Amino acid sequence: MRGLFEGVHTQRRALTLLLTGLVVLAAVALRGMPSSILPEVTFPRVKVIVNSGELPSEVMLRDVTRTLEESIRRVPGVTQIRSTTSRGTAEINLDSRWGTDLNLTVQRVQAQIEAARTNLPAGTTVDVRLMNPTLFPVVGFSMTSDHVALAQMRDFAELVLRQELSRLPGVAEVVIQGGRRLEARVTLDPIALQSRGLDPASVADGVRKASTLQSVGLLETNAQLYLGLVDGRPRDLQSLDSLMIPAPSGPPVMLGQLGRISLEEAPEFQRYRANGREAVLINLLRQPSASAITLSDAAHRWFEQNKARLPKSVTIQTFYDQSDLVHASVGSVRDSLLVGAILAVLVIMIVLRSARLGLAGAAVLPASIALTILGLAMTGQSLNMMTLGGIAAAVGLVLDDGIVVVEHIAARSTGEHPVGRAQAMAEIAPTLLGSSLCSLAIFLPFVMLGGVTGAFFRVLTLSMALMLGASLLLCLTLIPLLSPAAGGSHGQGRAAGQGRFRKALHRAIEQRWLGVAASAACILLMIPLYLTLGSGFLPEMDEGSLILDYITPPGTSLQETDRMLQEVEKEIGAMPEIVSWSRRTGDQLGFFITEPNIGDYTLRLRPKHRRGADAIAEDLRVKIAGSQPALEVEFGQLVEDVIGDLTTTPQPIEVRIFDEDRTIAEQKGREVAEVLTNVPGVVDVKTGVVVSGPNVTISPRPAAARTGKTAEDLAQNVTAAVGGTDVGSIARGARSWPVRFVLPRPAGLSGAEVMRWITIPFGSGLVRLADVASITTTPGETEIQRDNLRTMVAPTARLSGRDLGSAMGEIQRRVRQRVALPPDARIQYAGQWAEQQSSFRGLAGVLLGAVALVSVILLVSFKSWPQSAAVLLVVASSLVGVFAALHLGRATFNISSFVGAIMMVGIVSENAYFLVAAHRQALEGGLSAAEAARAAAMAATVSVASGRFVRLWPALPGWRPADLSDRKWPQLVGGPAIAAVRAW
Repeated sequence: MRGLFEGVHTQRRALTLLLTGLVVLAAVALRGMPSSILPEVTFPRVKVIVNSGELPSEVMLRDVTRTLEESIRRVPGVTQIRSTTSRGTAEINLDSRWGTDLNLTVQRVQAQIEAARTNLPAGTTVDVRLMNPTLFPVVGFSMTSDHVALAQMRDFAELVLRQELSRLPGVAEVVIQGGRRLEARVTLDPIALQSRGLDPASVADGVRKASTLQSVGLLETNAQLYLGLVDGRPRDLQSLDSLMIPAPSGPPVMLGQLGRISLEEAPEFQRYRANGREAVLINLLRQPSASAITLSDAAHRWFEQNKARLPKSVTIQTFYDQSDLVHASVGSVRDSLLVGAILAVLVIMIVLRSARLGLAGAAVLPASIALTILGLAMTGQSLNMMTLGGIAAAVGLVLDDGIVVVEHIAARSTGEHPVGRAQAMAEIAPTLLGSSLCSLAIFLPFVMLGGVTGAFFRVLTLSMALMLGASLLLCLTLIPLLSPAAGGSHGQGRAAGQGRFRKALHRAIEQRWLGVAASAACILLMIPLYLTLGSGFLPEMDEGSLILDYITPPGTSLQETDRMLQEVEKEIGAMPEIVSWSRRTGDQLGFFITEPNIGDYTLRLRPKHRRGADAIAEDLRVKIAGSQPALEVEFGQLVEDVIGDLTTTPQPIEVRIFDEDRTIAEQKGREVAEVLTNVPGVVDVKTGVVVSGPNVTISPRPAAARTGKTAEDLAQNVTAAVGGTDVGSIARGARSWPVRFVLPRPAGLSGAEVMRWITIPFGSGLVRLADVASITTTPGETEIQRDNLRTMVAPTARLSGRDLGSAMGEIQRRVRQRVALPPDARIQYAGQWAEQQSSFRGLAGVLLGAVALVSVILLVSFKSWPQSAAVLLVVASSLVGVFAALHLGRATFNISSFVGAIMMVGIVSENAYFLVAAHRQALEGGLSAAEAARAAAMAATVSVASGRFVRLWPALPGWRPADLSDRKWPQLVGGPAIAAVRAW
């Protein structure tokens, strides 16, 4: 092996050129890598949104939802179908197995929908989409003004901004929300209609026929080929006014003689506001392979460079930007790199008294990061919180390897019998390879991990494995080239401070039972520490923004909802930490069906010098409850909500109650919600019963039938008085004005009385609606939820100041005691808790696999059961440090903590491997077991202690990366700290 390293030194120029070239390639690859907050993962979920006008929920369920569920159920690979049916709309979520070809699944779903389309109501539209993070906006802008009309801002956004922003790099779609749309409104005069024997339906039919555009064929003449068109479309309001409508009792009449024609704002049942004003919201969605940072920078740059093109007095503000999180993660990696490199140089200079050795050890870090970025680019990964978090978490491990090699070279190049670099590297290479394999082996079982945990943490472990693999390669090639030759004076003052340590070590070796007793005590102490540790699913993370979901009482009008929310906005405006916000009413951030009394806020927080996001949410929750007690609110953060929406549900707590009798299921849902409300730490409780609002049912009386008018005739006439009748459009260049007929409503009435006093042409005269139809009001219908064709109600809740595990334990106990279910009913606990349980089972398998692989490596290397068992004993003892550090850091044991604990298996076994290898080498040199133990411990004192200090520093709270492993620092500190003591 010595010859190998002599060859490395001989080819140092070629190696230097090769490494330089790889670093340059990595820099080039970095510029072209996409960036996002989450890895490029397509979740095994397909969402289907169905719209059938305004059919009642029961009719939608019978004619639409069940038809599609039964048809889609035939698609291979679909494991679960969950649907929500509301008035006129249905949302169907299809879950498949991880690893399924989802593009093929979407095609099969679309084929099944087309096969069932003949059984669906006329006019039904269906939208099918794959669920992945790109469905959610990357950056959002609000456009507000005190002087420019909302319709004008909407037109500008549709006609200018959509086209301009769509051309930016990486933009997949520009979604415009808010503003106003203009329409040509024809307010019909009932008396004018009666005098000419007309009704709204016949006038609408006349307008459609008069404003047709139809081809009459091709005409070939005069060496030209002409297209013949009959075009009666109105060009403006004046030409609409002059359209001739046939009258059964006389000559045709102009439309303008039947009512008043005007340009009005079309009625909207959605509202969008930002920063205290009605707004137009511009949301940019990215392509799957695009960079969030590049897209965000390009969008901000476009608005900065095109200020002159914007309407005067229009203000553009950013209310959400995903790139903020990516920038924070990049900053964390940068800080870890700089601090780690500086610490490595300082530690080696202090311990070994050599600046050159310090630079040699620190040079491994930037080169390892460069090679890791090159590997990530080659495997098609993006820069996201997981890949960047893996790089940041591995900084200390990379520096640890470098320090070990540098210290060994320094130790062997001095003393009575110094050796050259090649010989020193030949001595350390087998030990370095075996110890590095211990660290790398723990990442292999992650390949088998499924679910959302596997999808995310496979990316993190890939990043760390590339870092450690690059570190091993560079330690064997780069460090020998940068280290000085033998005969130097490195580390001459090392032994000065080891006297006390040598004496303590001597006493420990003489009384071996102390080590065994300490190991047993650590393992026993680990049990109560684990049992008293809270558990969760995702780690706590401050993303710099909040999502505030809200629900007003069922049936609340849009105006009343808007009034209530403007009071909420006063509280939001009084929060100094909130720098901008946007609000959607009747719509949500994402791809969902939404009732008119439901919506959300996106709150952007000040980047620095503020309270935590959870504290701000709790403060705002209390203030909203005091100001608007009828308003139901729920707080979350976007990454958490996105992961929840892409898997099952964003709420930590979900209790599913299955019963085909919806009345009983809703009653039990309310009982469960009452139980949740009384559990300490449980907030934002929802019953799962979503009421769409009251219905007014118009049933024709026999008197209507005697006039020869059918229910369809009645519906056509009443439609004009209630919602209006769409009869076409007026083309206006790139946009158009819809044309809508309306009948005037009686003034001074409210509620169902408006319907009773509506006057409509009927038969040969005018009648009140109440004279020809019975009018009844029902309090409202609820959304219908189904899971795998079973009717269910699912109360949900979130947590504040309490861990998920203990809360769910108390909830299950209270539900068993206080909620009595009928024999046919069943209860299931879902939400993030179910995902946590599934993830913990998978991670437990990964842990066992990691221990097994490390055991195999130890047995192959040492060929000794006792020595391998000693290393595993140290690994088990170090877990007490993991749990103790989680307690001290006030963190929960979540999937990130679990992954950190698994990493401790490799990290601790790597360091123990060095000690055992040094002990075996001393035994081969003729020393006794006790002398060999002392020699091994003394030899490892500087390298292990120095490397451990540099390793732990980037993992401390002040330097931890802003990623999903935000709370992994206690494991990276506590485990190695205990392991260091146990190994010595």
